[in-house]
Amino acid sequence: MTSLKTSPCKGCGKPIVWARVDDEHGGAVPLDPRPPVYIVNVLSSGDVRCVRAARESFMVSHFATCPKANEFGGGKRS
Repeated sequence: MTSLKTSPCKGCGKPIVWARVDDEHGGAVPLDPRPPVYIVNVLSSGDVRCVRAARESFMVSHFATCPKANEFGGGKRS
């Protein structure tokens, strides 16, 4: 597995990975390098099943987990 280069968040100090968004805007987004991400399936019976996603496959935007996200640009976040 390739080691990801991290830098500390200027708000909360936790490690983040910077990535380029692959769309027409091409901006950068801070990501949590070790997110608690699960792939969730809801069965027809209503039961919920999940599996932990691979680290390289999915990462959560750090704006969703940073307690100081509102201090940064990009609009108001809740």
